[in-house]
Amino acid sequence: MNGRDEDGAGKEDFRVKNRGFSSKFVSMEEAAKLVEDSAELAMTGHMEMSPMSFIRELIRSGKRSLKLVCVGSAAINADLLIGAGAVERVEYSQITLGEHGLAPHFRRAFETGRISGLEHACPTMAAALQAGASGIPFMPVRGLIGTDYMNVRDDFRAITNPFDEKETIAVVPALRPDVAVFHAFQADVDGNVLASSSQNNRLLAQAAKRTIVTVEEVVGRGELSLGSGSFIPSLYLSAVVHAPNGAYPTGCPGYYAQDAAYVRDYAAASKSEQAFESYLSKMVRDPGNRDAIGTAVPS
Repeated sequence: MNGRDEDGAGKEDFRVKNRGFSSKFVSMEEAAKLVEDSAELAMTGHMEMSPMSFIRELIRSGKRSLKLVCVGSAAINADLLIGAGAVERVEYSQITLGEHGLAPHFRRAFETGRISGLEHACPTMAAALQAGASGIPFMPVRGLIGTDYMNVRDDFRAITNPFDEKETIAVVPALRPDVAVFHAFQADVDGNVLASSSQNNRLLAQAAKRTIVTVEEVVGRGELSLGSGSFIPSLYLSAVVHAPNGAYPTGCPGYYAQDAAYVRDYAAASKSEQAFESYLSKMVRDPGNRDAIGTAVPS
């Protein structure tokens, strides 16, 4: 089950080479076609478990005007898409490069007005996804009344608690993204997935209209390492891509660590638009450049 391209993506057709594999196994290129221009695209990941191979494929395929939804704290995953000009709006709670500083393209795009933003608190993002997964239009969230969230988000509303007329409570609108994507540890041949238990991937998969997952490895039926992550059944997934090193340069616990030197180089290359365009040409768009994924360091 190798057959990797330069960005760690499995290019072999599992449905032909491996009889008995779920039809949900596709190539990275096929998965990217599920994301249309102007789609609302939700993703998880920060300096760990970001779907970086998929993000690079979206950039190579020229996606534009995406409405990006960052579930949980985001990092280089969101910043790279914004810097490449693929995003027109971002819904987020936090975007930074962690110990490496601010997210340069996210900040620059906001300062120049190139993209718009919808800010969340972590509980409001989780509540919005829960509403989307449950098929209801909104979800109440405590702790927002009296905060500036009620001023900067005109779609956060205050209503009277129908069970206690003395209480006013905030409600947030449901999130049901067009497409969700995340990176996971394993998939079995039936398309079931083992993902990080520290992210809301299962809730995201339930809320989204389509869900794409990239995975480090594919295992046999009954061989998922249950107990070491969050089990997500294939029922909630639209496409699975075998993508070794698919989170690089962010980390994938148990497989490889974050490449701090790569992230520092990224930050340096992002100081100007000209330098970043050179970075994109060399590290993302050039299909023959195997340095685009480097060498993952075991964690």
